[in-house]
Amino acid sequence: METCFQFGNKDGTDSLAYGIFYTIQGTYAIKWRFKEDSEDVKWEKVRIDGKSFECSFEFDDGIPKMWVKDSIRMDFPIIIHSHFCNLFRLSTDIRVSAYFDTMKEFPTIRRVHSLYIVSALGATGCMTKLHTLLSSIEISDHLEIRPYFKEPLSDDIQIWKIKSLCSPVAGLFTREHFLKFEGQNLNLTSYDISSEDIRTFIREWIEGKKFVRVESIFILSFRGGITENVTTAQLMEGIESKRFDPERRPSVLEFTDSMRRHFEGTSTKFRDALDIERKTDGRLATVECVDSTFHFFVWSEEVIRNYRQNIDVN
Repeated sequence: METCFQFGNKDGTDSLAYGIFYTIQGTYAIKWRFKEDSEDVKWEKVRIDGKSFECSFEFDDGIPKMWVKDSIRMDFPIIIHSHFCNLFRLSTDIRVSAYFDTMKEFPTIRRVHSLYIVSALGATGCMTKLHTLLSSIEISDHLEIRPYFKEPLSDDIQIWKIKSLCSPVAGLFTREHFLKFEGQNLNLTSYDISSEDIRTFIREWIEGKKFVRVESIFILSFRGGITENVTTAQLMEGIESKRFDPERRPSVLEFTDSMRRHFEGTSTKFRDALDIERKTDGRLATVECVDSTFHFFVWSEEVIRNYRQNIDVN
């Protein structure tokens, strides 16, 4: 079980939810809203984990809601998150969904496990908010960005170093970012990345000096993919590869937990794939280019070892 903040809900609240966050969904644990000191609010003194503050409670729709004095706006989310996780013995990893078009400001959180950024198409000020937030926060695992951006992030924000990145709308992640990628999983739409950039990535992965952490890559609508309708064979021309061999690997790839953040279902089958091998350690990867989409999966060493042992036994 995981917890996730949701900042900028449509009803004007922020909230803490719990669930399994492969998607931005969960069950609300509590909602809160900040308010200046006022005589029309019945304030109650509350003490949580040694910290005292004043608040007011509502239960009008079955979800606990708190009015919290504005003076602790920036610190309150961490207070309630720490208390909730300790009370129910949950992981203290911080996951955040930030709705940019309704979120007023981001609280005092400097390190998160996962960050989901959502905005309405064309919402003003999103790029400024994005730069400000990503410049001040450390993301240990997953970043997902869904607003539309016509311009890329500045190089001061090293987005290519993030472990797991999903940006399904074009404009944010450039070819330069792609060719420097140091993470595990990448899922994006990009008109800037070309078929030749992808060939460069594949060649350098085979050499084993770059992209050593990569687990999966998914690029929709890359440059040349649509206009040239590039096939797997065309993409891999001049690069050493092999067709599927049932003695080398399974026909179905089971997604790891980190892959499931990017792909529907629990596994994938291949239609027109080619396999490549990394020179430094013999790791296998499968490449496929179908419907203007580039797929790249690195097979787990454990999966390959167990699969081949079972073949030998049988």
